[in-house]
Amino acid sequence: MPQASVSLRPASARCAFALSTLSLAVLLGACGGGGGGDPAASTQGFSSGPISGFGSIIVNGIRYEDGSASVIDDEGDSVSRSSDDPLQLGVVVEVVGRVNDDGISGTASRFEVRSGLKGPVEAKNSLTDTLTVLGTPVRVTATTIYQGVSGFAGLVAGSDGQVVEVHGLPGADGTLVATRIELESPSVSAYGGDYRVRGSLSGLAGTAPSQTFRVGAVDVRTDALTRLNGSLVEGALVSVRLAKTPVAGVYTASRVQLKTRGFARDDRYDRAEIEGLVTAFTSINSFEVNGYPVTTSDTTVFEDGRSGVVLGARVDVDGTVVNGVLQARKVELDRFDSGESGDDRDGDDRDDAPFEFKGVASAVSGTASAGTFVVRGQSIDYDSRTVFRDGLSAASFSGVNVEVDAVSDSSSGAGTRFLAVRIERKN
Repeated sequence: MPQASVSLRPASARCAFALSTLSLAVLLGACGGGGGGDPAASTQGFSSGPISGFGSIIVNGIRYEDGSASVIDDEGDSVSRSSDDPLQLGVVVEVVGRVNDDGISGTASRFEVRSGLKGPVEAKNSLTDTLTVLGTPVRVTATTIYQGVSGFAGLVAGSDGQVVEVHGLPGADGTLVATRIELESPSVSAYGGDYRVRGSLSGLAGTAPSQTFRVGAVDVRTDALTRLNGSLVEGALVSVRLAKTPVAGVYTASRVQLKTRGFARDDRYDRAEIEGLVTAFTSINSFEVNGYPVTTSDTTVFEDGRSGVVLGARVDVDGTVVNGVLQARKVELDRFDSGESGDDRDGDDRDDAPFEFKGVASAVSGTASAGTFVVRGQSIDYDSRTVFRDGLSAASFSGVNVEVDAVSDSSSGAGTRFLAVRIERKN
């Protein structure tokens, strides 16, 4: 399991959410002021969004203890984390567990991975920051995490282009907003695995076991060897594993997993938070985020106003789930979706840095103006604009328990690196 402790959600936003649900005494403890509160009391909770931290698992700003949690992959199988841990930074998951009254910690009972897409990079457009994988448009943002490739510039398209796995947030127009891109193979010809696609089934024809349908732009057929967990129906949400080579443009499915769309009708969670795209919009009082139904009321707080909550907007929604519907307490827009790196570098506003690392600084190497260090196994850079607080300096923070606010850099190397904006002492 990765050891780096990283958070995409700004600390100020986490504390603002705590303010809406906690007493002042508990808030002071959670946000670093006054005496400590007791976070032990908890309620049943649900989160859906990309993983934004490790150590414990952080999703939507909540740090979930994960030692006793089960992990289920997108095909419904239980997964061991001992060798190839699926819970990686940027992977989209659903989390069920308990959320403590401090609003920023809890204990997970189950993680369910929401796989996105695996296949060849067929096309790439540097002007729009998009690529095409198995006919699916994929859009990258400033906070997309890369593994094995030097950012968007390192992706290679073509008839024998790279094979990648893309985790992300689905949009109403069929676009996938990438939260993580992993290089699987430098070329299609060198790749020996299968492809995968997830989405709504359409154009269903034939009789089981020999049926055909489409998922997005991919034509699929089943046969007697295809494993299914139920009967296929038009419009169903499915996760499909595909043989690598199509026949006459049609891919053979080795497995089709029918998935649940949104909450179950009787689902109830005292605390719930979803990060994603608005995938359906009836009105400001009724819309969907990643397929989860949301309602708002006169008491709902719109952190960034109402006008930006439109079809395709990337939002965070906090609230309570009753009878399978998320009743929103708060709705806010995700500013980092539009290409902003967050690198305002004013040294004061935590919202200017989308990533957060916590742990003991080690392997410090460099000068007063530039260098590198490691926090919980994650290499981080600092430079002349990095702000050191609490009496720390480049010469004195080795071995200190620190909190690091950082921006990402995917312009070089075989993956995403991080640059510290602020480094402060953490008790």
